[in-house]
Amino acid sequence: MFGLDAWLTFLLLFCLLCAFAFEFINGFHDTANAVATVIYTNSLKPSTAVVVSAIFNSVGVLVGGLSVAMAIVSLLPVEAITDANTWHSASLVLALLITAIGWNLGTWYFGIPCSSSHTLIGSIIGVGLSYSYLNGEFGAGINWGKAKDIGMSLLLSPAIGFFLSVILMLILKYTVKNKTIFKEPQPGKNPLCGFVPF
Repeated sequence: MFGLDAWLTFLLLFCLLCAFAFEFINGFHDTANAVATVIYTNSLKPSTAVVVSAIFNSVGVLVGGLSVAMAIVSLLPVEAITDANTWHSASLVLALLITAIGWNLGTWYFGIPCSSSHTLIGSIIGVGLSYSYLNGEFGAGINWGKAKDIGMSLLLSPAIGFFLSVILMLILKYTVKNKTIFKEPQPGKNPLCGFVPF
């Protein structure tokens, strides 16, 4: 296959299979988080919620996907990306993907909230550290400034989201007269049936 020996061809196909597996796992891992609330509250039927989620996930990739991908790739040492040794590159990709797949499956199985993007970022940093260790300079070449920015966003975004949701909830609590919206949803019943907000 294009001058590659049989083992390299197998390794390339296995890398592609792992990439597809990661994307598949990422899909059902994140879609569950995205649609859980609207399904639990009976706001949307499960099939409708999944379709709407898929559409907006696709829009998100088209609008901002490349910038996220470039930010993630910029974490790796340049030497790792430009390494002419195909075995090194394939090993790095496989280590990155298999680690991310394992973590995603583990957090999904035990019901632990986890971001697939940040799982991938952690795997990339781990691969970068391993690569730098093999070259004799542990930690050299990794874009630590970008890693710090991503780490801060991981810590701050949930806190900001929680704070803003508390403010919104308090505003709604004092402005919405009909308190039906604050009660636990009844199974099979749309939460907004007969709801008059003010």
